[in-house]
Amino acid sequence: MRGVMHSELFSLFGLQIQMYGVMLALGFLACYLLAGRLARLSGRNPREVDTLVMVAAVCGVLGARAVYVWQNWRTEFAGAPLEMFAVWRGGLVFYGGFGAAVAGLIVYALVKGEKPLGLLGFAAVFVPLGHAFGRVGCFFHGCCFGGICQNILGVRYPAQTPPWKHQVALRQISQYAPETLPTWPTQLIEAAGCLVLFGGLWMLYRRLPAGVREKAVGGVYLTAYALLRFGVECLRDDPRGATYFGLSFSQTISVALLALGVLFLILAYREANHGTIHRQ
Repeated sequence: MRGVMHSELFSLFGLQIQMYGVMLALGFLACYLLAGRLARLSGRNPREVDTLVMVAAVCGVLGARAVYVWQNWRTEFAGAPLEMFAVWRGGLVFYGGFGAAVAGLIVYALVKGEKPLGLLGFAAVFVPLGHAFGRVGCFFHGCCFGGICQNILGVRYPAQTPPWKHQVALRQISQYAPETLPTWPTQLIEAAGCLVLFGGLWMLYRRLPAGVREKAVGGVYLTAYALLRFGVECLRDDPRGATYFGLSFSQTISVALLALGVLFLILAYREANHGTIHRQ
């Protein structure tokens, strides 16, 4: 299978419209529309969705870009520091955005006088949905690519794309090669996993009572995504900075989030049992 690369869609008033930026925008729009629907179905105030999405989007993008710039300062930004603001071209680290968005929502909840866990539980439903759109954007841009894949899933990228340049640098292919060796479609694998996770979280949030669902949704999201990301990282081959104990930055964070997710699931289980005992 060959990757159809449409990183640049068209030019508008001299500005190159990138597929990555378009997918990012579509992801935020999808989260906004569905968050309003879930708010109405679950008894939350739909009017707060505007602010929630805005806080999560702004903090998420800033945090994701900041970590990417930090990881790639010497290779990409030291000679052209203004490029750090070109977010529409790609270059975001999910866990950086995740941490910044969580911090922003906690501050927002405290300002409103709401329990942060309740707000975070609602927001967690939509994190994998937005993430799925972002990973599709990564696929079209050619970033976050996988290692060599010798089966039917392999994707070949054309010359001058990030995976082509990477394989040329490693001397896996010639500089005159018209395309890459087949690579794992890691972006699409992660996107598919995130969509399945979103569907599961949506149903879980709808079916569980308040007080339990926030911890359960948070726990399921953290454990499931940590496992998904850890596995996908094993298939990736793009440069991702330093390793820690043989693990990539994202794998290290995944281990920590997995432990936190298990803790949330234990708390949700105890809360559910406590509620059952009181009802009896």
